Amino acid sequence: MPANTLERPEINSFLSTWGVKGREQVAEELASYSLETRRIPDPYYFLVTENGELLSPTAHCKVRDVVLRTHQVGELEFQALSVIEQWAKNNNEGAIAWVSPPYPGIYPTSKIIISEIQHEGETKKLFNRALILDFDEQECLKFAQDLSNFSQDRPLLSHLDQVRSTPLILNTHGKSWMYILQELIVDPDLWQMVRAGEDIKAKEEALVQARVIHHSIFNKSMPSEDARRAVIGMLGDKSSSCPWLAKAGTAFQVFAGSSLLIGGSRSLESDQYGSLEFDCPKCKRTNRRSKDTLIPNCQHCGTNVRC
Repeated sequence: MPANTLERPEINSFLSTWGVKGREQVAEELASYSLETRRIPDPYYFLVTENGELLSPTAHCKVRDVVLRTHQVGELEFQALSVIEQWAKNNNEGAIAWVSPPYPGIYPTSKIIISEIQHEGETKKLFNRALILDFDEQECLKFAQDLSNFSQDRPLLSHLDQVRSTPLILNTHGKSWMYILQELIVDPDLWQMVRAGEDIKAKEEALVQARVIHHSIFNKSMPSEDARRAVIGMLGDKSSSCPWLAKAGTAFQVFAGSSLLIGGSRSLESDQYGSLEFDCPKCKRTNRRSKDTLIPNCQHCGTNVRC
């Protein structure tokens, strides 16, 4: 284990949120954190309603319903989220990029999320890959300006606030967005990983590990210190991009951190409201509902499970 992973004060904050989140949401967030600290692209997806609203079945809610707008950063990011939702509503294919510059106290490093519209039967999905850039403010601005040259509208990005609030609809001409990004991020190993789907495999493996840790803690078969060591054992030696969220965060934090799992034993069957199965944040037991119906209260303990 790399020496600098032994001291991770954010782990305590993360573990403290487990009591208010369902198993699959915890597993998804821990798996994403694991990939981030190993600088592996984090793949996940949201469901898209007819109105373009994004749903996170692991968190059992709409993304826009749990974002904070009290800070200037939050308001700028909400503008970007609204653009992405409108784009997802009006299009049946394509890719969009959202760049998040560093910000003191909120984002220690820069990050980009590439989102593609996909379909599974009648269900529209937004498949995402999140990638930490490790650019400082000026490098991030230059990167976003270069990327804007490959976008449909080619907006003039002169400062970081514009970058934060302006998702870029990529003009791919029928090709993968990777043809664009590999021109700006020269890392052959990274793009080989994505083309081979190795990032998806790494996410699936991390999800399995995260579920085992979560199960052990709530069955009281693993002491808290052992749980902390097990979590640290999943991490690489790099920093993460966002703090852990108990219930809400800025639009980019929620968009980047509350996502639908890929693979695993849980069925991905869902409808316009999200997954047909979800875990109660209080009793951790699985709720099951019929299509096109919502459950206001946990079927087992009666806790309010509405967003």
